[in-house]
Amino acid sequence: MALVFHFLGGLRHRGAENVPRVGGVLICPNHVSDADAPAVALTLPRDAYYMAKAQLFDLPVLGPLMRLFGGFPVRRGSADRTALRQAEALLKAGEAVVIFPEGGGNAENTLQPLFAGPLLLALRTRVPVIPVAIRNSGKMWTHGAPLPRRSEVPVTVTYGEPLDLSDLYGRKDGPEAATRRLTEHLAAMLGQPIPTGRPPERD
Repeated sequence: MALVFHFLGGLRHRGAENVPRVGGVLICPNHVSDADAPAVALTLPRDAYYMAKAQLFDLPVLGPLMRLFGGFPVRRGSADRTALRQAEALLKAGEAVVIFPEGGGNAENTLQPLFAGPLLLALRTRVPVIPVAIRNSGKMWTHGAPLPRRSEVPVTVTYGEPLDLSDLYGRKDGPEAATRRLTEHLAAMLGQPIPTGRPPERD
């Protein structure tokens, strides 16, 4: 996979020292294209589990590969309690879990409103949350395109410092407040406006 990125324009990363090497941690990248998950997998400094849309696991080759490398399915567009329970159990067991809180990519290459579910998990399990800013992945693999293409600029992955959410533990508005905090950090890291409105429907 690293060779694929090399031939398609490159992959750079920074801030890996911000990721705890042991203990439960929730990794929350922005999401633009299908290149995002491989970019995180190649640059994250520890093994992790990846929540991904259920349809991908039905594909003949990709599905088994995703399971082999720690992927587990979520049914988008509904409160998939099975996927949420699995993610919570992994975090409590001291694992790293990657969840894209936008729920899907977008062709506009801009940060979209975040779902609160991932931050609810972080508050329930009291694990650190790492915001991750991915840039240029849409230039390598446009959302909705069947295949990637060569980009003139490399994909860059920046791992931010852990978010301190301890002041939100036990608060009724904790998930919403934590989601706003993560949104603000991701927007600042990307140099983009803070998105408004509700998360889009995902199939």
